[in-house]
Amino acid sequence: MFVDNYSYIDLCEKLIGKTVSFKSDCEFFPNFHIVGVVISIKIANNNEFIITIIHNGKQYDIGSRMKNLTFEIMS
Repeated sequence: MFVDNYSYIDLCEKLIGKTVSFKSDCEFFPNFHIVGVVISIKIANNNEFIITIIHNGKQYDIGSRMKNLTFEIMS
């Protein structure tokens, strides 16, 4: 499911607290793929959603404007 197809509220309701797989074919991060627990989603100054996840004990921020960013809820 493409992140772009969802509103902020829908993403919060669907993803926070869930283990989610994110994939993108962004030029800066080719073959991007990470799985983690979504702990928060916020809206940045440029209206981009910033999805914060925990993966292997580390915190990562994923910007919703990554090219073709998709997600799959694992649990």
